[in-house]
Amino acid sequence: MINEYKYGFFKIDGKDYYDDIKIIGDKVKFWECRTREITLKEMKDLLDTQPQMVVIGLGAGGLITVANEVKDYLRMKRISFVAEKNQRACELYNKALEEGKKVVALLPGRG
Repeated sequence: MINEYKYGFFKIDGKDYYDDIKIIGDKVKFWECRTREITLKEMKDLLDTQPQMVVIGLGAGGLITVANEVKDYLRMKRISFVAEKNQRACELYNKALEEGKKVVALLPGRG
């Protein structure tokens, strides 16, 4: 559960994380968002878990974009996904968890 999000900071299950993260199951991994576009390469480890839902954060200001290859792949695999500014993405991630969905998240700390 994402307890809190502020620019560049996440509190997840009571633990503090700074900057860009991936949430895969009960693990939080650091990730470096090097470009303004999320690609399949950056999502490989998330998708390897065969999630029901993918939540993609577009940054605090929504400056990150999602490549068409990602959207097409997720649609082809019939994986539900949302791409929203970070605050909303965190809310949707928590809601999916509460609903018992197998959800993963890619969240840039800034942007």
